[in-house]
Amino acid sequence: MKTKAIRSLRLANELAASGHRILWTEPCRNLHGYQVFIFEDSPALQAVLTQSRRRR
Repeated sequence: MKTKAIRSLRLANELAASGHRILWTEPCRNLHGYQVFIFEDSPALQAVLTQSRRRR
């Protein structure tokens, strides 16, 4: 299973609201004090990420 790590809480919430389940969280290796949200990577998840980038 391929996974996708998301650092942004806003984006993680958007993915969860669109039906994607957070598999687990872990501390960010690069930024102390931050969490990383792990999702299963899929074409549907990539579509949400693309739409989110276009809105910004």
